[in-house]
Amino acid sequence: MTLQATALSRRHFLKTGAMGGMLLATGSATALLTGCSQAQPASGYVYLRDAELKVLRAVVPSVLAGTLPEGQARASALDKTLLSLDQLLATSSIAVGDQIHQLFALLSMAPTRIAMAGVWSDWPDASPADIDAFLLRWRDSRLELLRGAYLGLCKIINVSWYLLPESYAAVGYSAPVRTI
Repeated sequence: MTLQATALSRRHFLKTGAMGGMLLATGSATALLTGCSQAQPASGYVYLRDAELKVLRAVVPSVLAGTLPEGQARASALDKTLLSLDQLLATSSIAVGDQIHQLFALLSMAPTRIAMAGVWSDWPDASPADIDAFLLRWRDSRLELLRGAYLGLCKIINVSWYLLPESYAAVGYSAPVRTI
């Protein structure tokens, strides 16, 4: 490795760290100033807040594309996935919970949603194509922070879905038969 390549790599690392720190600080400060950090969980939930549910209701179908059932069962599966996610996050560490709330605070506010996700419409009005494009941008981003946020978001959504018996058919799993 040449000296120049090492310097560029170090510079890239420092720029990414500085940008990530600035984004999280901005999101946290904005959340504190708007009272978002003090918000109570949504009705029927232990952890997730109303603004977070708005983001998730838009994003979950894109993340789980091809695995959610169609028709009436889809709405039920989405609700059960959100409740599963709520329980998963409610039992996670405080540090993980704080990071998740910060991520959703960034995605919930219009200026940071537009700047970070490239989604101009509010989440309920965003098209599936806009949401898919946002997820692909984060997945393929040059910034490690956005790639990490993409992976974290997709992992917690997938784990929440695949914990549910409704998901077993998607992976060809047949639950053990109870003989009691």
